[in-house]
Amino acid sequence: MRIGVVSDTHDRQEAVAEAVRLLMEQHVELILHCGDIESPETVRVFKPIPTHFVFGNWDKDKSKLVTAIKEVGGTHYDSFGFLTLGDKRVAWVHSHERHQLRQLENADYFDYVFYGHTHVREQHRTGRTLVANPGALFRANPKTCIVLDLITGEIKPIIVPTKAPGNATPHAPTAALDDGTGSIIMPAVIPPTLPSGTLPAAPDTSPPAPPG
Repeated sequence: MRIGVVSDTHDRQEAVAEAVRLLMEQHVELILHCGDIESPETVRVFKPIPTHFVFGNWDKDKSKLVTAIKEVGGTHYDSFGFLTLGDKRVAWVHSHERHQLRQLENADYFDYVFYGHTHVREQHRTGRTLVANPGALFRANPKTCIVLDLITGEIKPIIVPTKAPGNATPHAPTAALDDGTGSIIMPAVIPPTLPSGTLPAAPDTSPPAPPG
């Protein structure tokens, strides 16, 4: 089984449409969206493939996003999504709540944890868990998403070519660090220690059974 992972689409529908097309060429069976969707119009571009969304710090009107997600047959979570696909445990977050990502990464429970928010593609391993950021479809050069083959464990980056918008309005400051109001443009340093607490609760929506 192959799945696609995208993040930080920020209402860039042309880039999203191209990413969805490329992921369909890779025969993915579902997509995970790591947040910062922004608009219902962007959600609707994901209609061709079952998509599971979490919300990011730029997803201001969640009620409209939830309606659109239901319309296209997708699934929404809040800030934390979790699916068991075959024998693999997969979680994904936006990561603007930085302690949440660190908790998931260090839980020694998940096979894969995906996150967004930094607009920078990377991957690393912590114990049994492979942690990966698919990159972004806005304010990233190049724009990327990824494909995970759950059988082989291979993660393949997909470069998404798009035309530069003529009158793009910035969504976030161009500083290297997050000032609390927008997405991080450069990688953030996550504190090495984890606040005491438990893992985020699993979402109320029961995940669909994995494809046979």
